[in-house]
Amino acid sequence: MNRLQTHVRRFWLEPASSDGLAFLRIAVAAISLTQLAILWPHLPELYGNFGLVQWVITDVGAGDWAPSLGWLGRLLAPLGISTMATMYAVFVLYAVGLVGLLVGYRTRAFAVLAWFTHGLTSANAYLSLYGVDTILHVLFFYLVFMPSAGRWSLDARAGRVSTGPSSAARVALRTLQVHLCFIYLDTGLAKAQGVQWWNGEAIWRALMQPQFQAFDFSWLAAYPLLAKVACWGTLLIEVGYAGMIWVPRLRRHWLVATLLLHAGIAVCLRLWLFSLTMMAFNLAAFAWTWLASEAPVENEAADQAEAFSAALLPSHAAFANREPTSM
Repeated sequence: MNRLQTHVRRFWLEPASSDGLAFLRIAVAAISLTQLAILWPHLPELYGNFGLVQWVITDVGAGDWAPSLGWLGRLLAPLGISTMATMYAVFVLYAVGLVGLLVGYRTRAFAVLAWFTHGLTSANAYLSLYGVDTILHVLFFYLVFMPSAGRWSLDARAGRVSTGPSSAARVALRTLQVHLCFIYLDTGLAKAQGVQWWNGEAIWRALMQPQFQAFDFSWLAAYPLLAKVACWGTLLIEVGYAGMIWVPRLRRHWLVATLLLHAGIAVCLRLWLFSLTMMAFNLAAFAWTWLASEAPVENEAADQAEAFSAALLPSHAAFANREPTSM
């Protein structure tokens, strides 16, 4: 039991570097700013009160408990603030929060701002949202609590945060890792329940949809086995992720396979933002971990050797300096 407790404590609390968390902060902010720049010309249609879906409808779907643009618009209406001004003000504040995250200035405060404003906008556009928005919202929430300003930030340069390894960084990294395992296991098992992921039809349908189609994949109909192999490979990567990513000899290979899977989604289905977000998620959680996991072992062995040598040196010195006894 003592060995088990020691292993669990080391797994969750052994001090770790915040490099991966800092990378995640920068990547999430950059991806979100890119998404905002793409959406900015279409904000009235997608998020406005008189856009494709009016707020009165989206508020019903979002629920009374969730703050939304409609809720904020009704709150500010007595002050003479129009719904259009409310919408743009929220997105400007969202952009400010993202810039604060990107440069790492008062990181936690700007993470709260980005998370809250992203939640306001997401509540009114849930009919047009997809995976990238859900993942970004989760990562914003994590960044509120995770020590992501320890590297490459204005907070670190100003001395407002600790820059060394910490147990909080280890807990944050483990949280990201476990969450990724649940994501891939859940999506993989859900896919495996459908016959389309076993006969290759799922890949065919995805590649042939006009809104996703980047290339002409009609030739795939002549090679059904290739579509099946692509489906089986996807199932293998996603279902096996939760187990194989923890095996030291397989971790790098599985991570590379997962990154290639998302790269394929980006190229073939044009889901660039989603793919980049998941790739950043994976890199932050595991890319730095395998490098850092080897260093403590080496350092620990060196420290033990040095301590052992230091313990022996006094005895050797005493033996060398000892006066010979008379016969």
